[in-house]
Amino acid sequence: MDNVGGSLKQYFDKYPDIPLEVIIKEDLLRLGIKFTEAALDAAKECRRKSYFLFSYDRISHNEMEQDQGSRVPEDIDFFDGPYGLKRTVVRISIGHDTPYTIDSNGNGEITLYENENPLAKVEYPTVPEYYSLKFEDGTSYGQMIPLLFGRQAFATVHRFCALWGAKEECKFCDINANLRDLKKKHKDTPSDHVVFDAVKDPEKVASVMEAMFRSMFIEEKETIRNRMVCLIMTAGAIKTTLKGMTPNEFHLSYINAIRERIGGRTPLVLIVEPGSREDMIRLHEAGLTSFNPNYEVWDPHMFRVLCPGKEKYIGREEWIRRTVEAVDIFGEGNVSPNYVAGVEMAQPWGFNDVDQAVASLKEGLDFFMSKGVVPHPDTWCIEPRSALGGHPPLPLDFFIKADKAWYDTWLKSVISG
Repeated sequence: MDNVGGSLKQYFDKYPDIPLEVIIKEDLLRLGIKFTEAALDAAKECRRKSYFLFSYDRISHNEMEQDQGSRVPEDIDFFDGPYGLKRTVVRISIGHDTPYTIDSNGNGEITLYENENPLAKVEYPTVPEYYSLKFEDGTSYGQMIPLLFGRQAFATVHRFCALWGAKEECKFCDINANLRDLKKKHKDTPSDHVVFDAVKDPEKVASVMEAMFRSMFIEEKETIRNRMVCLIMTAGAIKTTLKGMTPNEFHLSYINAIRERIGGRTPLVLIVEPGSREDMIRLHEAGLTSFNPNYEVWDPHMFRVLCPGKEKYIGREEWIRRTVEAVDIFGEGNVSPNYVAGVEMAQPWGFNDVDQAVASLKEGLDFFMSKGVVPHPDTWCIEPRSALGGHPPLPLDFFIKADKAWYDTWLKSVISG
């Protein structure tokens, strides 16, 4: 299953109808990127990796050299190069056993290499103005809500997932392990990463959103490279209550605080488990724009194996039913659950054949898109501190074919109306 050593050129030739940028981006996410010391030095003034939720790294914090986790950019743009690539953004996944390296010549030119071969020019992200603002305790606004890809504000309002332990945790997830590792690493040293508080203060979250809105849309201090298009909020699973509130009351406290400060212009997206119809109506009435109850994997057996906590407390069939029901409340296209593309092939339970795995994934896409739900993929980053941390990389063919399956299914749904 592991095919780390294949050259990109063979995939460009094999899939002539797939944009080169898609193939490169998927392989960067699949295998990760190494940084030279010069490339790390060049990132000093950029928007750096915040570790806002998962690690999204191919190596653990303990394995990192040169304190990479505190020095790499959050994401990069790659473009031009020998293939004349279109500008494409990709999040940074730090890797070790990878053919991809970023280096800088010290004169402002940063380059992405495949082995020894230049692949693309690279630009690091700039730091938004609101990152310079601080609360009284010294926490920067960027540590409360980072800006991803220059456009997505992201707030992990509850950073601990109650579905934990071998009998409940999602086997591909490192949310709790990542938080523990970061706390241990920075116990005695300051960090620019997102705050390690398990629960964020709704008023502080609202204060940051107000500052972002003012800076970007009223005072117009930012260029198009730092232009918030939405706020994505997420929270680890809550089994019963949190801070004396039901899960829905907890989530509403943030939506209400934000809408009170900035009104209804900025879309709000919530990624949590699906609740009752009444709960979802309350979220929508409070000003939630989009609801994303991540179903992770379509295959019934793989859902039970990989997501035992979700199966135990809600169950796959009920999860799907509530997800479809949400379209009645939020509207077509405004329910967009995540699936972790690739876990269909997680061994020893999953498919061994790429085409069979993609067919299973597409079955889920066909079903959901026919109901007005638009799932979105998140390429499986095999994080070493997850239960599947030792899993070998999947074939690049899977991700290329899975992307095409998504596009073909989406196009069909749009044309059919």
